[in-house]
Amino acid sequence: MQRLVDLTIEDLSTTPVWRYEGGSGAEAVVVPTGRSSLSGEDDEVCLAATEFTLCDSSRHLGFCFPVDDSGLDYLQPVILTRAGQVSFWFDGPIAQEVLAAQWNALGKRPEEVFPVQFRCLVPVAGRTVTGVIPHVESSAETFCSGNAGPVPEAARANGSQANPSPRAARSVRGVRPTPARAFSSSVGPGMRHRKARPPRHNVEMMVEFEHGDSRGTGVTRDISSGGMFVAAAPLPNVGPSLQLTVHLPNGRRLELKGKVVRSASQAGVSPAPAPPGFGVRLTDQPPEYDELLSRLLGPQK
Repeated sequence: MQRLVDLTIEDLSTTPVWRYEGGSGAEAVVVPTGRSSLSGEDDEVCLAATEFTLCDSSRHLGFCFPVDDSGLDYLQPVILTRAGQVSFWFDGPIAQEVLAAQWNALGKRPEEVFPVQFRCLVPVAGRTVTGVIPHVESSAETFCSGNAGPVPEAARANGSQANPSPRAARSVRGVRPTPARAFSSSVGPGMRHRKARPPRHNVEMMVEFEHGDSRGTGVTRDISSGGMFVAAAPLPNVGPSLQLTVHLPNGRRLELKGKVVRSASQAGVSPAPAPPGFGVRLTDQPPEYDELLSRLLGPQK
């Protein structure tokens, strides 16, 4: 067992799949496994060795959590370097000095980094998870690629189609509103592209969740056809299946089941962090949930 932040290139080269054991931030720990493939039905939450190709064609080894590839917040891709880890997803606002340190670790300027193509080296349910990262993203609903200027249109690589983001973002120096998403994934060379990230809708609804004797209450931050993000504290562990009760605006209750696929603790991220929370991938949902999405998302669904 070791801390996720201490994972090295040698670790991934020797063992391509590591199981998440718990903790968050610098305290997150993982253990090596003997697995050579992953499945969407796994109860375990695993990261897998991933190859990244930067805009300048240089290649680097890192990891992602490939089972749920509906967005960077679930994939959480990271490049490993001798000087430290380079992340493309952050829980909370991103400081310019943090990004500068990342590009220094790579020995690159921002314009030499993006767009980044990635390919998971471990198959998931028989398919290869690939995609394009046009910029850094965060839960603060902004992105920042340093001082590189606008994100290149070349981010729409491999024929992937951009989907408009439903989120609005504030504009400050070095942080620009998120444009049409270029993120996509495919099932392998020469095969058709999978559906891009499901549209999400920002909506606040109270959620009660329980797992065994553990219970909690939170508020949805966004929902989609595949799941939801719930702002809550304390947070459930990643991995377990939860029973969720969503309190709808009309006073009705909706019973759902889902698996916790990520946990976001905001401690130490910034002076004014976003609330901590967890992402849930729904495993059982009644027709009422589809009706709710139909009303909220309209023709996008």
